[in-house]
Amino acid sequence: MFSADVACVKKYEGPEYRTRRPIDDGCVTTCEPGSSRHYRGRSPLPRICSPLSLTGRVWAADQTSVKMKSVLICISIVTTIAITFCHGQFSTPWLRTPIITVLSASDADLRLGLVDDAVTFWNKTLDEVGSGFQLGPVTRVVGPVPEYALRSLSDAIVAGQRGPGIVPGALQNIPGDIIVILANSNFVSFASPFFGRSKRIVGIKGMQYPPFTLPNVARNVIAHEIGHVIGLGHNADPTMLMCGRPAPCRPNLFRSDEPRVFPLSEDEKNSLRLMYPGHWKPQEQ
Repeated sequence: MFSADVACVKKYEGPEYRTRRPIDDGCVTTCEPGSSRHYRGRSPLPRICSPLSLTGRVWAADQTSVKMKSVLICISIVTTIAITFCHGQFSTPWLRTPIITVLSASDADLRLGLVDDAVTFWNKTLDEVGSGFQLGPVTRVVGPVPEYALRSLSDAIVAGQRGPGIVPGALQNIPGDIIVILANSNFVSFASPFFGRSKRIVGIKGMQYPPFTLPNVARNVIAHEIGHVIGLGHNADPTMLMCGRPAPCRPNLFRSDEPRVFPLSEDEKNSLRLMYPGHWKPQEQ
């Protein structure tokens, strides 16, 4: 799914204390309880301190106000983390080796080979960055494709809905951990949030709909969505595999006369190392 990423901006909120001597003028200076920073016999300063000027008398701020600001800062941080997690569950690693199920209406679907290529690409990349994590075995299943449920889930994700509750019941009981469903209808291809016992859906639109009619596009869209399932978000470089909204990146940019998977950025390789270091071991079965 080509959608926006979330970024945090830290800024200096303004001074609270006036002191005779310089204090580091970063965003926040932390004062531990019981520290030696007592001024004229006053009680220890609150936990968040910051300079107002380098001259003049020491003025005690309203400690109730400062404590309230501390609470608001904590709430803001927690809210930001929650939004980031719910948005796409990027940077959320797997705790077990995920088994992959590929559901298609026909065993002659050309995208079956593209899924195999994408899994090979990601396992090779993970090995090259020194990760201990690998995607698990791929099982192909031929059967009815729940087209309506896929379109419904795609629409929900595009509309900004998040959480396991958006995954339709028709998609929840398919065996496997990563379920790649090759549809025959038209929607925005996507990677779902985690649901159930740590399962995720990858929905891939029909090959007859643009821009899948262009060479090399479907190959990279499948690899892109599996990249989301592994835990990567978007970047803004149109020459990279994981480029996506809000940058002006669209799947047609994957067009190429030569079959190839677009590369990852160095930042994304570092993210893979952080999520899945060399000592990674499955913690769940």
